Amino acid sequence: MSSHVDQELALRARVLLSGSEPPTPWQAYRAHRLLAADNPAVHLPRLALAAIELTGHYPVLLRPDLQLALMEEALAVAAAVPARDPFRPEALRQIRRAYTERALQLGIPLPPEWS
Repeated sequence: MSSHVDQELALRARVLLSGSEPPTPWQAYRAHRLLAADNPAVHLPRLALAAIELTGHYPVLLRPDLQLALMEEALAVAAAVPARDPFRPEALRQIRRAYTERALQLGIPLPPEWS
């Protein structure tokens, strides 16, 4: 494990994500954000999806500025998925589908390169 991620926090995040109860959208977002530093191939795509999911939940639901920031973060995270990752095409497909669906609901324009 990398020295820049607190081992106890990383362990708690892993337990949260693998527990019998699904994490809340906020918990999933925070856990994947922490774990992405150690294992980007696994956690960057999940972080992007968790950021998109979080835009539909209270209190973010009441803050268009936070929704936009999370959607922008999802795009940045998707772009950071390692190019050599064999699961990248599928991860990007899932992120793009979720992003497109949520962006249309929020009235956020799609990135120009997607048109």
